[in-house]
Formats: sequence, C-alpha cells, structure tokens
Amino acid sequence: MDSISEAQTVDNQKLMNTVIHLIAETLGQTRVRIKPTTQLLSGQKIFDSYRLMEFILRMEDTFGIPIPDEDLDSDIFDTPRTVVRYLLSRLEKDA
Repeated sequence: MDSISEAQTVDNQKLMNTVIHLIAETLGQTRVRIKPTTQLLSGQKIFDSYRLMEFILRMEDTFGIPIPDEDLDSDIFDTPRTVVRYLLSRLEKDA
C-alpha cells in the first residue's frame, strides 16, 4: 500500500469508529456491539424514528455538516458502513 491509501484507510477507520460511537451514544449504551454491517433500520430495528433523528443531529454536530431532508433515506442509514459511505461523499463535496 502506498502512503495515500494507508492514510485513507486510517481516516476511514476513524470515521467508522466515530459513527459507531455516535450510534452507541444515541442508544445510551457504551457497551453495545455495533459492527460496520449491523442493520440499523431493519432486522433488530436498532433505531426507531426518534433515535434516527437524534443520531442525525449528533452527526450534524460532530461533523459540522447539515444533512438535508432529501438525504433521509433508509439506504443511507441502513448500516454504519452505508453511513460512512454517505459521510465520505458529503465531506468530499464540502471540502
């Protein structure tokens, strides 16, 4: 791996860790087992509509970006991995 790829991997991992931490905070649990592939809106339904909105507000505060209503799509908030993918695209646009 070259240094750019390594740095990008580290940044992506930090972003994933931050997203998982925000999910745990939103749930009010520090020992919750959230993986990058944990389904947030289906299956176990970790998030109801209230918790999803709380999570979105936490992301807006943490990353300093607004999340417009048109981006409130279940595909974006399906798993921590899809959230990270969305955040990466938003942060690149705003950079």
